[in-house]
Amino acid sequence: MGICVEGKWLIRNLNFTVRQGEFLAVRGSSGSGKTTLLRVLSGSITPDEGTIEKESLNPNECAMIFQDLQLADGATAITNALSGCLGRNSFLSSFLGFTAREKKQATKLLNLLGLSEKLDQWTSTLSRGERQRLAIVRSLFARPKILLADEPTSSLDENWAKVSLELIKKEVEGRSGSVICSLHDSQQARDFSNRELLIDSNSPENWSIQEVESKTS
Repeated sequence: MGICVEGKWLIRNLNFTVRQGEFLAVRGSSGSGKTTLLRVLSGSITPDEGTIEKESLNPNECAMIFQDLQLADGATAITNALSGCLGRNSFLSSFLGFTAREKKQATKLLNLLGLSEKLDQWTSTLSRGERQRLAIVRSLFARPKILLADEPTSSLDENWAKVSLELIKKEVEGRSGSVICSLHDSQQARDFSNRELLIDSNSPENWSIQEVESKTS
């Protein structure tokens, strides 16, 4: 697979398979193409070379945590969280409203990320860190088989970053799903990932995948 932006190759001859139940960290310097790679994997951008194969996976089983979060500022936190399940519900059930069970499940995730007192607060009034945690909840509530996460802890302190990554890992891998996550922090990558995909911004073909030995239980 190859990705070219404005005449510059970011990645070329990239060929890898995501294992079921793994956490794959994507690492590289700023501008190396991490965000673009995740968008290609999500299907929102077409690669300039090669193809992406998603065996036995329908579009609703893939979710993404975006750097710009893409939350609805004019909605409450609980409504944004619940919107994560729209892809797996029929239009009619979504039109009729969310069920009590769905609200309970979304509230549980929000509680785990410290947003229990923000449920009915307008999203536009939340802090950047609160909004980032809300975006994580929304994507997890989609119950994806593949979760693509673009720097999901960039605005979080060390404690909330750890809690958030633990929740991401537990929720997705608990369903035998896989996480592909760009991370700037090398320690976070070592603690949570099974493998690292390293991208070299100076040489688009000089990518590598390495096994990670040290990680959390």
